Amino acid sequence: MLFTADGTYTGHIKGAPRPFAVPLATLPDTHGHRVASDQDFYIVSSVLAQSGLPAGWTPSAS
Repeated sequence: MLFTADGTYTGHIKGAPRPFAVPLATLPDTHGHRVASDQDFYIVSSVLAQSGLPAGWTPSAS
């Protein structure tokens, strides 16, 4: 069975000045009646822009 779910991905990146809320689509991989894994799709540049972080920002290795 193939289905998708959509919604809003929200959060606040540690150290970012603002939280974000962007559209999200999820594509689950099912085995029988169970979800075995899923893939989430959202636009990273929108997350960074809403968070007040520069394009290309990556978290520090701490």
